Amino acid sequence: MRILILKGTIGLKKFKNWFSNVRKEASAVLFPPLIQEYMIPQDTYELKNGQVAEVGLASVVDLDAIIKIQEACYDGVAPWGRIAVNNELRNKGSSFFLMLYHDFKAIAFIGMSARQNKLHVTNIATHPAYQKNGIASFLIKTVIAIAEKLNKDRVTLEVRISNIEAIRLYRNLGFNDVHIKRNYYHNNGEDALDMVYLLNETYGENE
Repeated sequence: MRILILKGTIGLKKFKNWFSNVRKEASAVLFPPLIQEYMIPQDTYELKNGQVAEVGLASVVDLDAIIKIQEACYDGVAPWGRIAVNNELRNKGSSFFLMLYHDFKAIAFIGMSARQNKLHVTNIATHPAYQKNGIASFLIKTVIAIAEKLNKDRVTLEVRISNIEAIRLYRNLGFNDVHIKRNYYHNNGEDALDMVYLLNETYGENE
């Protein structure tokens, strides 16, 4: 049995570092990450100009980038604030973010949360400078493939009822309308369209 002898400030710092590492190791065992890098179907994506973007799992170091992409898309406002995003990034046992990088800069992301037998899209955004590259479609298709590997029976999302372009995209990708969630968005009370992509048709038959 190891006995830690604390001697002043240095000893206390060593103890805190040791305890922090123990907590991380225990957390990794008790709450393993929802997905691993090898579960991502492809690690690159070709942009329309022929250049290549890299795909990867986000970590807490991507927090600022996720906020900045949102601010660029939504007139300087991040719908998902720092606290919410930080919590999702750290809660690796039930959520994850996929990032797309170009020239060592984050250009897009998609946030996912595992809920019972489904994966739910919590957030998706592409920096305006990189829109019209098919990135949203690519990210959605990627998480559908991951959902299959996790043996989920569906992928779900909500979209603003006024976002006709996004609704059309999701329908083209195979999502179906479920129902309207009234006054869903807190900033203006706009309704949301709840949509689902079925990986297991039995689920749809039982609903």
